[in-house]
Amino acid sequence: MPMLICVFLVFTHSVPFLEGCKSKPSTTTTTTSTTTTTTTTTTTTTTTTVYSPTFVTDPRKFVVYEGNDITLPCNVDDLGSLQIKWERANATLALGDTVYEDDENRVHVENTENGSTIIIREAQEKDAGEYVCKVSAVELKHTVQIIVRPEVEPVPKSGLVTVKEGEPATLACNITRGNNKPYINWELESGYPIFWFEDIYTIPEAGRWSSGVYRCKANNGWPEPATAEIRLEVQHVPILSLTPSLGYSHYWTELILICSVTAFPLATVEWYKDGQMMEVEEDVTTRFVVVTHRLHLKEMGKGYRNDNETWVLEQDRLGLYECRARNMMGEASLAMEIIRNCDLDGHPLDEQVRCFKRVNKIEKLVPAQLVNNTEVNNDEED
Repeated sequence: MPMLICVFLVFTHSVPFLEGCKSKPSTTTTTTSTTTTTTTTTTTTTTTTVYSPTFVTDPRKFVVYEGNDITLPCNVDDLGSLQIKWERANATLALGDTVYEDDENRVHVENTENGSTIIIREAQEKDAGEYVCKVSAVELKHTVQIIVRPEVEPVPKSGLVTVKEGEPATLACNITRGNNKPYINWELESGYPIFWFEDIYTIPEAGRWSSGVYRCKANNGWPEPATAEIRLEVQHVPILSLTPSLGYSHYWTELILICSVTAFPLATVEWYKDGQMMEVEEDVTTRFVVVTHRLHLKEMGKGYRNDNETWVLEQDRLGLYECRARNMMGEASLAMEIIRNCDLDGHPLDEQVRCFKRVNKIEKLVPAQLVNNTEVNNDEED
């Protein structure tokens, strides 16, 4: 028991001792240990490669006439189990054997082992554009151009233009159908080309030689150009030529006066002798725009075998023979004077012209209004 107390006392007294040692500071080191744990996550990505075949068909531009079929091919090296899809303007036309967007039943698809051909029957203008063939992730593009049959009409629609000589004449045509902006060229009725390339042309001063048929032709690549015809009629005073012709028989010589008339409108032709109108039998022929009138003067001389020494040409057969032509534009005339009989007499033909002579008289051109006024004045005098 006393021993236990001693121990207690010793412990008690040691505390002051330790506190008395504060003059000698002591250092206490504390060590902290930190453990870091790293977690690694492994992600596995699986990449699937989509097979895309290679095209063996090249992209092309197809020019198709309206009404013909459009045939577009699309072939690849190895189609496998894939399907070919046809599109136009972002709309599906066909997928595999199935056809879409075909209200008119004009679309048809022909498939082969490694390709497809789309056929559009009876092409229309609206079928022009870009067509896309798609296989997997690749595509092929074809372009289609439709040539539409052109149409053209004359202006005016009657196709008739009438002017007076010296006035301007305007010829025109109007393109009513056809794409690709058809170009215009002109030609005469004979096919002779005229260097006009617009749809309208004006002749500043139309002459009588300007009359005729003109063709306006519109061409946009169609096999045959569209054509419109315009007839130009130039009104003018009559233009005359007067030619003699001798005809021989066994007994008599006939003198024929040939009066050729060009006029528009058509002229009325009359024969006069010494200023008096003659009653004659009509002998008229027409060739193109020339109307030919013939005056037959029979028994104007003896023929090959006429040996009648007493026959003479009656004096009233001699004189001035005149061809007169008139229309609404005016009047013109030419004359031939018979000065003796027209016997053959065995002379060469060139000597027989001595029986007549041309009258040195220029065509008498009289304005229509003046002609009418003259007639009125003459009536008043009578």
